[in-house]
Amino acid sequence: MIGAERMWGVTVMRIPGTLCGVLLLASTMLTAVVQAAPEPSAVPESWELSLEPSPPMRIQVKHGSGVRTYWYILYTVTNDGYEDVDFHPEVARVAEIESEVPADQAASMPEKAARISVEPAIVGLHPTIFAAIKSRHAKTHPFLVEPVNAITRLRVGKDNGLTSVIVFPDLDPRVSRFTVYFGGLSGERIIKRNPVYRAVADSDGPKADQSGGDEAENPKFFVLRKTLAMPYTLPGDERTRRDATPVLGRMGWVMR
Repeated sequence: MIGAERMWGVTVMRIPGTLCGVLLLASTMLTAVVQAAPEPSAVPESWELSLEPSPPMRIQVKHGSGVRTYWYILYTVTNDGYEDVDFHPEVARVAEIESEVPADQAASMPEKAARISVEPAIVGLHPTIFAAIKSRHAKTHPFLVEPVNAITRLRVGKDNGLTSVIVFPDLDPRVSRFTVYFGGLSGERIIKRNPVYRAVADSDGPKADQSGGDEAENPKFFVLRKTLAMPYTLPGDERTRRDATPVLGRMGWVMR
């Protein structure tokens, strides 16, 4: 069930998904708490894959109870390194809705407060959705691989590159910008202690402090991985954004 809660003056939407989505949401929380967020090393410390993404596109597919709109990004990933690696893409979209009311009124009108939603990419695509995307790009991407089959051992060399697709549900028309985070392209990672773990545990008394509480809700540590961030803005307003073309900002590596 989708839920929401207030966090640092922003309503964060909790959307059901895979463990990837949970970890990405947790890392988003950590970034807001820690003043200086960790950054990737200037020189790669581990294996790294090359990614060629397409612009985000929309498609309408008829299946189930009716016609639904999806967003998708085609991509080709290549291993230019010296050894084969396991490719396990972990992709999520973080969408932002700006506040529709002044800050002093947001508390009394939470439905109009600023919101951030975190949605993992759909891995187990309905066959109808993948078939529609594959058909649309049959001439330019004849060897398109389903997302679930993109989890594989990626061999060295351009000739062994893999082309697949990232698919998300439709966006709320109020979303003015979103970022796609693509993990699994690098072996670099760091482990950081949760800065609020002990404070939360202590509030429940010594027993909770010893047991650590619920690891999923209150983890002691976060594993941050080198992740490619692709930020987009959607120009216009609620009436025009359904047809607007996303504008790509500056792509870059982050620890997430």
